Amino acid sequence: MHQKISELIRTLCKKYNIAIWAYLCFTLIGVIVWIIRDVRYFFLFNGIATTELIARIIVIRQPKSRQPIRRLVQIIIGAQLLLILGIGFGVSFQFEQIFFDIQAGIVTGALIQLIIARLIIPIFFGNAFCSRACWDGMIFEAINTKRCKKAAIRKEWLAWSYLALIIVLTILVAHIFTNPAGDENEPLRRNWIIASNLFIISLGYILTLACGSRAYCRLLCPFMTISSLLYRVSIFKITPIKSAACTQCGACSKACPMLIDVKESVQKKQQIQNRQCILCERCVSACPNNELKISKNRLQMFSPQK
Repeated sequence: MHQKISELIRTLCKKYNIAIWAYLCFTLIGVIVWIIRDVRYFFLFNGIATTELIARIIVIRQPKSRQPIRRLVQIIIGAQLLLILGIGFGVSFQFEQIFFDIQAGIVTGALIQLIIARLIIPIFFGNAFCSRACWDGMIFEAINTKRCKKAAIRKEWLAWSYLALIIVLTILVAHIFTNPAGDENEPLRRNWIIASNLFIISLGYILTLACGSRAYCRLLCPFMTISSLLYRVSIFKITPIKSAACTQCGACSKACPMLIDVKESVQKKQQIQNRQCILCERCVSACPNNELKISKNRLQMFSPQK
């Protein structure tokens, strides 16, 4: 009896390993941030963990629902972050808020997001935050288009220059005008949250039309600039499991919103090592032969061909 129970537990852990990892990771983060900040963050991250857990279980049972479920998760989590914590409670998650907070001597959402979503989570799931929780990314994906003659590629000097520009402007605004951080400036902080998100969405829309799918994310996003530094050490990656069966149809590359050449990695029998991969699994869904999946096993990447 005990052996059967042990085997059942091992089978479930193997089948739902990513879902379990995600749940434990986000719940632990919620506990830590609860201790550091307040209980609202525990409910936020535990809610994210539960949402992702349920979504993963559904997708495992119904693989064709992968993308509708992911988009639903993105809407649910993104709405919580932007509408409830952002506009509702005045907790800003944009990059410039980190430096507003530092100058005001406080710790709020943006710094927590930097540490957790862009430094801790990437060790496990790379840039998956961008495809499952980012509200701006949710909007960019909704307006996703490749209507451009030639999609622009990421230039590191441009991305780091944009990040530096944000830091400089933030410092200048806080010293010359008014720092929106702090409880005494709550109305100003809410207005800043709305204005900064509108600016990013507008800039992202223009860049998408001019430079291809999710151009703001690919070319400028300061959070991705930082989190992408950890992409090589992330545990879970998109992995080809039946590389020899690839028909080279290119559906995986065409489906990628970050314009990554997934087909090239499949042909080389390599995990996706591109620092801009957001683990959205659109390439997994697009492959007609089910040759891709998320995997953490680097040593046994390829299943034997039958």
